[in-house]
Amino acid sequence: MAHFTTTIESKASPEAVFAYVADFSNTREWDPSVSEARLLSEPPIAEGSRFEVRLPLLGRELVFEYRITHFEPPCRIVLESEDGLLRSVDTIRIEPMPFGCRLHYDADLRPRGAAYLLDLPLHLAFQISGSRSARGLERALARLVS
Repeated sequence: MAHFTTTIESKASPEAVFAYVADFSNTREWDPSVSEARLLSEPPIAEGSRFEVRLPLLGRELVFEYRITHFEPPCRIVLESEDGLLRSVDTIRIEPMPFGCRLHYDADLRPRGAAYLLDLPLHLAFQISGSRSARGLERALARLVS
């Protein structure tokens, strides 16, 4: 199982951070592995909202359709994507602090079926990609207060 976790502190309010990460179309701003991300369902963003996220990989493009399965503003959001090869669950928790908040991001990517053979290389690639994404998210959250 490919798994990545990170914790980021921000001076932005929990509400501002929640609104930003809940709009998963923003991933193209902070995740360098994402070529395109867009909202598929009608606003406002809520439980059941759907997003398409595209990632180029080895000359092909992976397309994930994420759905918000838990939506608890401004504390927690869970997004899930599932197809024949991969199941992805991103859990984001936001904890208030005296001057801003702390965001905990937990991403879990599980190969399905014969794709389990890719589990170890996928985990290693996910660590590299996750570190880049975490740095991008930290910069994006810093822009929320400037």
